[in-house]
Amino acid sequence: MKNLFLSFVLILISSFSFAQDTTTGSGQYVDKKVLDNPIKRFSIGIKVGAPNILSGGVQYTLPILNNHFAPYFDYSGYALKTSDVDGDMKFSEYGATYYFNQSGKGFYLGLGISQLNVKANYKDISLDMGRSGSGKTEIDLNTTNLKLGVKTGGRVYFRIELGYGIGNLPQSVTFVATDNSNPSYTETTTEEIPSILGVSENGMIIGNIGLGVSF
Repeated sequence: MKNLFLSFVLILISSFSFAQDTTTGSGQYVDKKVLDNPIKRFSIGIKVGAPNILSGGVQYTLPILNNHFAPYFDYSGYALKTSDVDGDMKFSEYGATYYFNQSGKGFYLGLGISQLNVKANYKDISLDMGRSGSGKTEIDLNTTNLKLGVKTGGRVYFRIELGYGIGNLPQSVTFVATDNSNPSYTETTTEEIPSILGVSENGMIIGNIGLGVSF
């Protein structure tokens, strides 16, 4: 998947690095609107949606390649609690967006790599001989994400993204559980992974809205 991400970046660089709009005295081609309205390159904000729930992120529009490319990083962490499982989840994603215009705003295509890490504490697990046990495990769900979005300009921005994360995601996990009444007794058990919004065995749906500031 990382090779796919690198190939995407190289293809876009070769395809768009010679894009032309208005010629400057130095021989570079720059959109006149960019000259009249300097780009706010650094953005910081929050996103609400799936699967990130609530995340913070940063993005920087590169001054090279006619301002089309903007690397980004998003991160979130939140508690997980159901009747049978509790613990915590952490979501992180890094990648790059390609803006279709040269002003670092408007419609864009994004490609990223994400990791959804789940540290789960399973309670009341059914063991042999009518026993009840508990156990802890860690789950990593990795995907390559393709997204289409739009971002407004100005000091305060609004964005919306829709996309899909591709990956073979497990639906169950095997670990060692300990008898709640007799800690010396352990048993290997298989349990279902807690349900996560938008996540299936073939990948995950991506959908979020965001708000932040640029400067």
